[in-house]
Amino acid sequence: MRPIILRLAPQRARQSIASRFYLGQYDKWRNLFEVAPLAFCPHTSMYNLVPGDIISGHIAFNGFYELDLSREIARLSRNGNLFVDVGANMGYFSLLWAGMNTRGRVIAFEAAPRCIKLIEHNIVQNGLADRITLVAKAAGHLAGTSHFNTGPTEQTGWGGISNDVSADSVEVQVVRLDEELPDTTIDVLKIDVEGADTWVLYGCEKLLRQRRIHKIFFEQNNARMAELGIGANEAGDFLASVGYACIPFGRGGDEWVAYPNSAQKAHQDKGAQ
Repeated sequence: MRPIILRLAPQRARQSIASRFYLGQYDKWRNLFEVAPLAFCPHTSMYNLVPGDIISGHIAFNGFYELDLSREIARLSRNGNLFVDVGANMGYFSLLWAGMNTRGRVIAFEAAPRCIKLIEHNIVQNGLADRITLVAKAAGHLAGTSHFNTGPTEQTGWGGISNDVSADSVEVQVVRLDEELPDTTIDVLKIDVEGADTWVLYGCEKLLRQRRIHKIFFEQNNARMAELGIGANEAGDFLASVGYACIPFGRGGDEWVAYPNSAQKAHQDKGAQ
């Protein structure tokens, strides 16, 4: 059972409490990493979380990761159909979407070998193999292959596409989403690929021009973007060129949400009421 203070504290406070007092004490709480029910969907759990991993720690102790995005994905999933999860990691957001709505479908893209095994296990353990399709590839702007830095062994979410070959690099297959999912209508596209989010957006150009993606959540990891040669304004400029507008999302300043322009206006009008 999770520490009582985390069970009683408001959700936002739990994040800081867990970070300050518990994430470094994973050895004392290893049972929480074995099976972790999701806070927004308690009948869905994550299995074999990685002690010492930041993402795993928050899910183990709190049942959620990235609170603002979790709340929004949970809300949208209730009436949504298809969720595309690019950089699915161990499958947290994919499981949340499919667990919240028995009609919800997920296509999850993950290229990190370690995470592929973990998400496969989570999908099977939750009996969701019929609604979550795992694509063991990276998504980007150029189809082919790329170097992928697997990152520190103790962290599942710090790897990503790299321009350089290193001892931690593997070669992964890269696909464009508008070629992998042609003529597909996507309710929500979530992108979190450690700096290469802009490239994923480039690879959606046909889908975007056809307004087949209703809502997009993506990140701007400026340090990793600079390493890849991606400009800070590229994502916003590209989205504007294909008829989408984007605004900051959440409290960290590096997360964004994008809509087709018409939907963006409706969203703003609703917020003004």
